[in-house]
Order: sequence, then C-alpha cells, then structure tokens
Amino acid sequence: MNKTNWDDIRFVLAVRRHGSLNAAAAALRVTHATVLRRVAAFEERHDCLLFRKTMSGYVPRPEAQQIFSAMEKIEDAVLSLDRTIAGTDQSPAGRVRIASTDSLCQIVLPSILQRISDKFPGIKCTLLSSNSHHDLSRLTADMVVRPSPGLDASLTGQIAGELAFGVYHNGDGNLKWLALQGALDKSVPAQWMADHVHPEEISSGADSFLVLGQMAASGSGKAFLPTFVGDAEPRLQRDLQASPPLAVPLWVATLEEIAQTPRFALVQDLLVTHLKPLFQPS
Repeated sequence: MNKTNWDDIRFVLAVRRHGSLNAAAAALRVTHATVLRRVAAFEERHDCLLFRKTMSGYVPRPEAQQIFSAMEKIEDAVLSLDRTIAGTDQSPAGRVRIASTDSLCQIVLPSILQRISDKFPGIKCTLLSSNSHHDLSRLTADMVVRPSPGLDASLTGQIAGELAFGVYHNGDGNLKWLALQGALDKSVPAQWMADHVHPEEISSGADSFLVLGQMAASGSGKAFLPTFVGDAEPRLQRDLQASPPLAVPLWVATLEEIAQTPRFALVQDLLVTHLKPLFQPS
C-alpha cells in the first residue's frame, strides 16, 4: 500500500470517529501516546494535516475530507476481506467473541459458557460486556446476545426467549423513578417512561440495570429492571401495580457472512438451547 499501511488508516479514522486521542485510544485499546504518534507519523509521511486541535477535541480539517473518504473505502474493503476469511474457516474450534449487556454477562452467561467450554474445550469464548451495541460489521465481536425488538439487516439470528421487565423498589416509600440513561435511554422501559412518567417524578439514574438495581435497593427510588436482575436481589420487591407488561425478544445473532462458520453456528445453537429455559415468555 505504498507508504501507508492499514494500521495507519485505522488510527486516523479512530480519531476522526471519536473526536479525541483519549477516546480513540480507549476504542483501540492502546495508549494516548501511541495514537498521537501514529497520527503524527501519517501526517508527516504524507505531508498533510488532517485535524485541528481545539478545546473540544480533534476536528477534521475540511480540506482533508477526500483523504478521509478514501480511507473509509480502504477500511470497508479490508473489513469485507476479514469477514470473508472468517466465513470460510471450517474449523469447529477457535475463538468466539460474544457481546452482551453487563447484566447478562454477569448473571446469566458465565455459567452457560462454562458448560459450552466443558463440552467443547476447543472453543474459546470471550465475553464482551457493554450496554452499547457492537457493530459486528467491524468485527469488534463475532456474536451478540441482545434484547431487541428486531435485528439489523446485516445480522441473522434466533430468538432465545423473552426478556421481561418489572418495576422494583426496596419498600421504604421512595416512589421517585430512577432514570434509564446512556445506552438504556432507547430501551423499551425508557420509551414507556417517556410516555407515562412526568419529568418531575424522576430523580437520579444510571446507564446500567445492575447499577439501577443497587440504587433502588439502597432506597434511591424505584427502577425498571429485567426480572432476572430484580428477582435475584433480596433487598428488592417487585411493584406489581406499577409494572406494565413489558418484554422484548432476546436474540442470539451474528453476521450473515459468518453465520455458517462451524464454531459460530455451534455456539449460537448452544446459547439458544441454554437460554430458552431461563427466558420463557410469561
């Protein structure tokens, strides 16, 4: 690729997408200094300036837009090649990265993955815990276990059950609602709250159902929680009168290009098999 390689482009595009060296470093799992060095090296090698440093972060220069567009085309081609290679791997063993929510990763999935590992020791599963959606097209994960009304067009998957929600509190009389923030603000319970709860009835909040559960247990207010989270906390009680019948499908999904790869197809089927008894529709 002449004077450039894919790594150079990856670092530059990360800064453009995330707006700062620190955020790009976190996304790439490298140090701030590494990102700064790689971007500076690219600019020096090609005798160009890509960003303006401002108080709010790194802003792409207008004159560099054509360069960024060309980089994105290269990125798309490289990722397409990687997906194609992953899809042709016929080995029943290897790494499988599973992205899911923090609550599923902490409460449900570890024991299931241990059973998979015991039966198929050649498969090495990694859990990626985040309430933000992974973009599988960029191969940041191989598979998702995700509560969602539906799937993106690029994904294919199976419904492993139904994730039900309830309203929980510790019984001390604080009836203020706890807000669903961050990645949770697009969830089905957050949409219900937006339609039915006046802002003055909402106090503090969090971007994690696990954290919301601990806040409700400490008396901060009442919170929507997945029932598998709320029912497992002995300090909480479900408010049946305040709980609307909310539930969303629980998907196990992957990219269409890699869905028939033996280890991915096997793990997907095993996850669905083990999840279904835990998430039967009520």
